[in-house]
Amino acid sequence: MIQIENKSISIVIHGGCFEKDASDIANILSSYRNIFNESEIIFSISSSDFIDFELSNENSLFSYKKNMVGFCRLVNKCADKIAYSYMAQPFPPIIHDAPNCHANHMIESARNGLALASREFVLRTRNDLLFKDRSFINEYIRLYSEYYTSGEYTAVSFPVMIPSLYTLNPFSKARIPFHYSDWFNFGKLSDIRSIWDVPLVTLDFMTYYGTHYCAPGSKAEEQNFNAHIAVEQYIYFSFFSKKFKNLRLNHHNDDHSIVESIQILLDNFIVSDIYYLNVYYPKYLNGFNSYADNNTKIMQRMWEYLSAHRNINPAEFLYVPRNKLHEYAPVTFPLKIGAEQLYTKTGFHCGKSIVVPYDAPPGVACFGPYITLRQGSYTACVSLSALYPEENQCKIRISAVGEGGRLILGFRDYVFNKINTYQRDSVYMNIDFEVTNKSIPKFEIVIETFSHIDIAIDHILLSICT
Repeated sequence: MIQIENKSISIVIHGGCFEKDASDIANILSSYRNIFNESEIIFSISSSDFIDFELSNENSLFSYKKNMVGFCRLVNKCADKIAYSYMAQPFPPIIHDAPNCHANHMIESARNGLALASREFVLRTRNDLLFKDRSFINEYIRLYSEYYTSGEYTAVSFPVMIPSLYTLNPFSKARIPFHYSDWFNFGKLSDIRSIWDVPLVTLDFMTYYGTHYCAPGSKAEEQNFNAHIAVEQYIYFSFFSKKFKNLRLNHHNDDHSIVESIQILLDNFIVSDIYYLNVYYPKYLNGFNSYADNNTKIMQRMWEYLSAHRNINPAEFLYVPRNKLHEYAPVTFPLKIGAEQLYTKTGFHCGKSIVVPYDAPPGVACFGPYITLRQGSYTACVSLSALYPEENQCKIRISAVGEGGRLILGFRDYVFNKINTYQRDSVYMNIDFEVTNKSIPKFEIVIETFSHIDIAIDHILLSICT
């Protein structure tokens, strides 16, 4: 079991610093300083509307706006080193109807920040993403110990952790191989510094399809490109193509090395779903994606399964036809379904729970998550952290249904008595059911109340019975 101490970590926090976002960035930076007190922190700035670049240096940040002096003082206190970008300029959108692309701001700020880092390991992350504790390091160690194996395409000394968010499945919606997420990296500094050691992209690169046709046979989802290849493809393919000369990526949907792109993912990366890592990430709701989107990405469970079954053909395992694109079928169990992946008619989402207040009408308190279940025997366990009937007794029905409610797999009624004291323990409701068909789409667990009740639904644990 490897050990990674805080003192062996550099944290490179990079991105734009603008007055409108300064408070959030300041809170994130100071949080990193408090959590990782022994770590080295490099604050790398890609662009700004208030920083005085003439006066600022590696040790001190200055502003030409008086109201931003406090922000600069906080940066100077929390950051061990400060890096700056000078060459990057905005580009036209990388895909149609998107905002301007800041590829070079990202590349230059990451590259300059990594150049100042000096510890053995490094977390390179955007300045709008906060890891609120060491759980991402613990998860890295766990996944490395339990699942990771090197292979013929290994090019790093230790695997690099990346999120599933924007790590695309090239056998699904669109053939875009080598599109590994660039939202954060964690691993050995020497490896991550080499990955980001790429030249800045050019205007010709970013507007390639303004003067070129897409390759014959490009699907509609693959036509929506302005750049020659995606920025993620550019960064990672630049690195791996230096190591392995047989790789090919002549355009963004070039599928000649599509199988190798998955082998490289398994041989060099650890893929994690960041909403399991205790993050603050308001831009993407802490990295959450509904199950309906999971087929378009390489999710952590997919990476775990492929890593543990290296004899499986990844093309067959990952392939999803268009008519099944939104029918996500889990392959590993137990499956923890968080309240953020569920829906409600009588309550509302609050924190990590679905809350139904005491004055809400009886009805459907919870339903979802609309996944596909394969044939087998299952148990669903619903975890409730609050349950206060308003009347002497309250009936709650838990049902397992498929095909959007048209197929009833089973139900169970629970009766709870009113209590006059505070509840101290969680309450669990279970239901066993069978899927006799080869598979059923749009599977849901539905929780119905039949009288007024104050209830908080935290998660559902779905298990296969053996």
